[in-house]
Parts: sequence; C-alpha cells; structure tokens
Amino acid sequence: MAVWFVTGAARGIGHRVAREALRRGHRVVATGRDLTAVTDTFAGAAGEVLPLELEVSRPETASAAVERALRRFGRIDVLVHGAHRTARGPLDETTEARIKELFEVNVAGMLAVTSAVLPVLSAQRTGRIIVVGSAAGFSAPAGAGPYSASMAAVEALCETLRAELAETGVHVTVVELGRFATLPTPFDRSPHPPEDPRKAAAAIVDLLVTDDPPLRLQLGADAVAHVEAKLERVAQELDLWRPVSLGTGFEPEDFNRQNGHRPSPDM
Repeated sequence: MAVWFVTGAARGIGHRVAREALRRGHRVVATGRDLTAVTDTFAGAAGEVLPLELEVSRPETASAAVERALRRFGRIDVLVHGAHRTARGPLDETTEARIKELFEVNVAGMLAVTSAVLPVLSAQRTGRIIVVGSAAGFSAPAGAGPYSASMAAVEALCETLRAELAETGVHVTVVELGRFATLPTPFDRSPHPPEDPRKAAAAIVDLLVTDDPPLRLQLGADAVAHVEAKLERVAQELDLWRPVSLGTGFEPEDFNRQNGHRPSPDM
C-alpha cells in the first residue's frame, strides 16, 4: 500500500484522486487550506486518511504537513498537487493583483509543496510527483492568458524537475486536464461534452503502477484536440520559416573577421 500526499483534497480533482486512492486500499494524507472542510469531506471514508491543513501560499504549512504525515505513516510515496486556481477574462481586464495571486498559488505554491516532499522521495529513491495542470498550459486559449501562463510555468518546472530527478527513481508527470464535469476549466467553449472526473482520477492513480510514466498526460478529448492542434501549428510554422530560422549563421569570411582569424597565406 502506498501513501498518497494530496493537496487540494477538499474538492475538485484532488478530492477525486484521494477518494480513488482510498478505494484501492492506499493510505492518504488529504490536505487543504480549510482543515474543517477536508475533515468533513472525508468523514466516514473507507480506508486510512489523515486530514491536514496546508495553505500552498504559506510554505511553513507544507513542511508541517509533511512532518505530520511522516510521523503517522513513516513514508510518502506519491505527491499529487491538485491545489490550483483558475481564472478567465481578457488580459486587458485582468488586474495585476489577480495575476500575482495566480502565480503565487499555481507556481510558487506548487514549488513550496514539492520542496517539502521531495527530500522524502529522494531519500527513498522512489516515488511519484504528479502535478494536476491544464491543457491551457500547453495551448493557451483566448480569455485565459494569466491562468495559461501560470500553467505553462508549471509545465516548464515539471519538465526541468523530471530531468534533474532522472537518476533518483522519482518520476514527474504533469496532467493536462481538459473539460470535466464539476471541475473548473478555461475551455468553456469546447465542442466536446464534459467528461467523467472519476475516470480522470482513476487514470491519475494508475500512474503509480506505470513503470515509465509520461512527462505530460492529456486527459479529456478537448485536451487532446488542443495539444494536437498546437503541435500541427508549430510544425507548419517551423517548416514555413525554416529558411529564416536557419539563415542567421555567419558567412565564413564574416566569422573569421568577427573572431580575429586571418586567412592562411597559402589560401
């Protein structure tokens, strides 16, 4: 049985993942900024669950929660970071305060929790870090600029973290969520109907038994469609502008002059 440390466990995808892990017989550290809400949500839940307060914008609460988890269970096997905030609206109508709040919670908060849990996973030489993000972090839709920017930062950090932990036995995955019923999403105009969040949670819990989990996991038809459309656009632009992109090198005589090289007398 694994020990799952889940942020944002009172509601949303964090709650769904925590419930699914408990259903499969795992133990869960369920955290949230409102301890009463977390405790009430898991009252009577089957399995062994430890509700704890954790406010991602206050790093000291992450460290305290990790210490409590270790005292109770002795280890942590999986970190699921499900606590993040969404926002919609055009850029010119988004306040600076709102942008800062999104980055404080979605980016700095994710890093704070990861920093608190990572020493445990690294010492064990095994584990999973699963960050619940959004397909909007890969392909930014109109009306979700600041949110998409924060999710793009999360993706970049996860990619770096995966590379840095490649030899430690700790795997990192960022989940690019699409549109799911009862879950907030920036894809309100998606042609695809909302999908089942229980199946999304099951797919996330399945990552524990995957030997080589992906860096990015798209969940939902609209997430796949957005990623595919961007990959196609990028490939087309790359091909169209390839001559310009590859045309910035020095001509041989300019390179020699720039670097102080003189032609050989025999030339």
